[in-house]
Amino acid sequence: MATKIFTSTEIKDLKVAALARKYKCSDDYVRRVLKGDRERNTELAQSIVKDAIDALEIIERKTLITA
Repeated sequence: MATKIFTSTEIKDLKVAALARKYKCSDDYVRRVLKGDRERNTELAQSIVKDAIDALEIIERKTLITA
């Protein structure tokens, strides 16, 4: 899966508590997975990383509104 290691700034931009609640795990576990401190070989860890990548893409994209 994705090998992206999230920076502290990116983790601050994410709603870690929301990801933890969604996957019924602790905030600390989510942070460790995102930082790369925990293995990402489980389905749970891979799902957390995928959702975090998707959320950051939305946060960082430029939205152009045309009338």
